[in-house]
Amino acid sequence: MAKNDNKGTVVRRVKASSADSSVTKTDEPAATKRTAAKKKTAKTASQAVKTAKPTKTTRKNEKSFFLFRPIFAIGRYFRNSWRELRQVRWTNRRSTWALTLAVILFCLFFAGLIMLVDWIFDWTIKEVIL
Repeated sequence: MAKNDNKGTVVRRVKASSADSSVTKTDEPAATKRTAAKKKTAKTASQAVKTAKPTKTTRKNEKSFFLFRPIFAIGRYFRNSWRELRQVRWTNRRSTWALTLAVILFCLFFAGLIMLVDWIFDWTIKEVIL
């Protein structure tokens, strides 16, 4: 019984010893194709390493005057902040107004709740206790 899969390898089922009911064997040409493909990718990876351009030295390796370090840190902070702001996915106008309205209503509700609790404590202290 021979079976062809998508890669063109032939798989045959042969009977083995009584411990295993069946064992799968592949033909040799498919195995050699795989090893040839691995060798080819290894060659292309080694060629990529050889053709890589040398990198420039970065400022991190250089020692700067200690008074300029805070200035460099501030510049780096603003540069990184700008990069983060470019990555933000901003909402559209409609959802922005909906969320703004939700925050305003939330604040009004809890301001009213705090005023009510304050009035109850004030009345309790003035009328009941004193």
